[in-house]
Parts: sequence; C-alpha cells; structure tokens
Amino acid sequence: MRLIPAEKPVLPRVSGPPPASPWAAVPLVALAGCVDAIGWLRFDQLFVSFISGTSTMLGIAAAEAQAGRARALGVVLALFAAGALAGAVLGALAGRWRSPAVLALVAALLTTALLTPTGAGALPPAAWAMVPAMGMLNTALPGIGGVTFVTGALARSMEGLVQALRGRAPHAAWAQQATCWAAMVAGALLGARLQAAWGDAALAVPATAAMLATLLAALEQIAEGRERPAA
Repeated sequence: MRLIPAEKPVLPRVSGPPPASPWAAVPLVALAGCVDAIGWLRFDQLFVSFISGTSTMLGIAAAEAQAGRARALGVVLALFAAGALAGAVLGALAGRWRSPAVLALVAALLTTALLTPTGAGALPPAAWAMVPAMGMLNTALPGIGGVTFVTGALARSMEGLVQALRGRAPHAAWAQQATCWAAMVAGALLGARLQAAWGDAALAVPATAAMLATLLAALEQIAEGRERPAA
C-alpha cells in the first residue's frame, strides 16, 4: 500500500518591523556621544558608551595589575551587554513598537541616572543606569545594529566613498556613515559643555532628548497603523 506523505501545516508568517532608515540612527548617535562625554567627565575617565575604548582600558588595567580598575571596567562591559540583551528581548516582544518601547526604557534609565547622586567608588551608582541605557540604545532601531559603533561607521564611509567614486554605490551611503561620525563628535562636544556648565544636571538634556525620541517613534507607529489597510 502506498502511503501518502502528510502535508506540512502552513504556518502564518510572522514578520518583524521593517528596517529603519539608516538616517534615523544619526540623532541616536549624537545622543550616545553626549551621554558618553558626560559619563567620561562625571565618572573620572569612564566610558559609558564607547565599549571599544573600555575594552582597551580593561586590558591595560589588567596588564598593570590595577585590580579595582579592572573590576570596574569589567562591570561596565557586563552592564552594557546586559542592556543590549534586555533591549533585544524587549524589541522582539514589542514587534513594530520596538523603537518606542526600547527608547522609553533608555529614557527611564537616563532619568534614573540623572536623579542618582554621583557617589564615590570605582563605579559610581549613576553609572549602573547610564551604561545599560547605552547598551539598549544600540537595539532601538530594527535592522540597524551597533548605533554607537562609530569606528565602523567611519571605516564604512571611506569604503563607501571609494565605491561611489567608482560608480558602484550611491553617495548617500557613505555620506550617512560620515554623518554618524560627525554626530558622535557633535554630541560629545555638547555633552562636555553641558557637564562643565551644569554639572550633574547635564544629563537632563540627553534624558529629555530620549523622551522626545520615544514620542516621535510612537507617533510614527500610530501614523503607520492608520495607513495600514485593515486585515
């Protein structure tokens, strides 16, 4: 007797949110630069966003047997990774509301850091909120990872420029990457000036900016929902 193979059930395709425009990363890069500069000046040479630099400093601290410094830097790396993990999980659960959900949590953490005294020690209390906030920021835009990885942005912009001059890529691609690098510098400049003028209150500006980004992302999703045809 010939057996007829059972048909595989047709499962509904679950699609995530569409990739965000690369240009949407530019203001978030500026936000990261601002927070990083504030953290560096507020916490006595401690990056909260520039993890490549933190990794290098960890290696130096280990080589020089600076146990306390090495522990603090190791905690920073762990907090950043935990923030990125939490942001990825939240983004997966939020679906098309990924950006508003993740940015809202970033804003909440930055506000918590703003209200937390700087304190003493190798890793001040406010850093425990600022660092994971920057990790989460990297997961805010669907399809765009490594928002704060500006080293890669600068390298990609130069590669894109060569391809554009050869007629193999549009100029907009390398221009966007170069703009991300410039946004990081501009954000760091703003953060340094805010920290010098306002002290610990400087974090109010990036916290407010994160709230505004949350609102804009939510309004964008509401507008897209109205345009989407009913099922």
